[in-house]
Amino acid sequence: MSATLGNRWGLLLLLTGLNILNFADRYLIIAFSTQIVPELGMSNLQFGLLTGIVFTLVYTLFGLYLGSLADRVHRPRLIAAGLALWSALTALTGLTRSFLQMASARLFVGVGEAALSPAALSMLADGFAPARRALANGIYYLGIPVGIGGSFILASWLGPWLGWRGSFIALGALGIVAALLVGWLLRDPDRVSGHPQRPTGSTAESLRALAGQVRHNRPMQWILLGCIAATCVQGAAVLDLLWWVRERGFAERTAQQLNGSMFLAGGVFGSIVGGWLADRMHARMVGGRLWFLAIAFAIGIPLMLLFRQIPADSPLFLPLAFTGNAIFMLVFGPALASLHEIVPASQRAATAALFILVTSLIGSAGGSALAGALADHFANSGEAEPLTWAIVCTQALGLLTVPAFFLAARALPGQLAVSRAAAATP
Repeated sequence: MSATLGNRWGLLLLLTGLNILNFADRYLIIAFSTQIVPELGMSNLQFGLLTGIVFTLVYTLFGLYLGSLADRVHRPRLIAAGLALWSALTALTGLTRSFLQMASARLFVGVGEAALSPAALSMLADGFAPARRALANGIYYLGIPVGIGGSFILASWLGPWLGWRGSFIALGALGIVAALLVGWLLRDPDRVSGHPQRPTGSTAESLRALAGQVRHNRPMQWILLGCIAATCVQGAAVLDLLWWVRERGFAERTAQQLNGSMFLAGGVFGSIVGGWLADRMHARMVGGRLWFLAIAFAIGIPLMLLFRQIPADSPLFLPLAFTGNAIFMLVFGPALASLHEIVPASQRAATAALFILVTSLIGSAGGSALAGALADHFANSGEAEPLTWAIVCTQALGLLTVPAFFLAARALPGQLAVSRAAAATP
């Protein structure tokens, strides 16, 4: 199927809806944490494992395998199968009675969710012209702020009516219906590239080809390093709610509302406007999306660090909170569009899976762990504001995005020439 104007935007709308459901399912357990933890007798460590490294490891490692598979199979059917699996296990989560039962269910939720983004981002790269890909990817990644915010809204609406168990079952049932519709209605766009359209080898051979790209594709290396630094900044935000309450004096409910609103509004703004501006720069110059990221983070990271130093009653407090959340979401659309520009169509899904692996497992999880460790260190050292300085030190690593994206932009023209020469070789 060639993507016409109508069906490519319909494809984007559907895939964005699935990504919203993806993040709503993933974060519903956090939205109901105050009920789940005491009812199942979990320790804080067990809950941290359940929502952190256990899920992330399974999600990212299976994502790499399923990404390489998506380059070789019918992508909508793969998405439908993953959606059915994660939705069924979300529903089963509502029936669990112990930590081990819930951990087992959440592991398979991670396996199912790992099928979505590599295949979806590959389909968007085929459905949209290169000049619009950053915007398309940015809209797709609205799933993060809308899905996470939606999970808390769902918890506040459905919780009093269905309880946490009924809410998991209801959301899982919705996903199973969506999986049936996706498998029935969604068509696979033609794979658009000057390269061969489908790899003929095994999954192992696909992964070896991807490893070759990582070794020899210099802009790819710099883009991935820049994205690790950017998502390390995001990982530090795991301490945000505690910081608003403990070190800026907000009541818990007020902090939830304000922090959530800034995350939702800033995230949506950053995804859409960032993708649009990056595409505008791409139209004007080679590597424009990467130049945009370098400039945006050079301006944005100092503003994020300034935000942690001002009092809550400052008129700049909420505008800078909004700005920080917008910067969080800038990276996804332009970075993925740039990666898909320099790899064959036959490796786009696997490349998206690699992007998810390094940003989730190294960047976001690493940033969370570093911020937590620094917070403990500063607290034990008698620092008056340990959370502030833990977040500042971790988010300062975001300054590494500037040279990384600058060097990626400088290296991009040479890599594009290599790719065109390879495509022209019979």
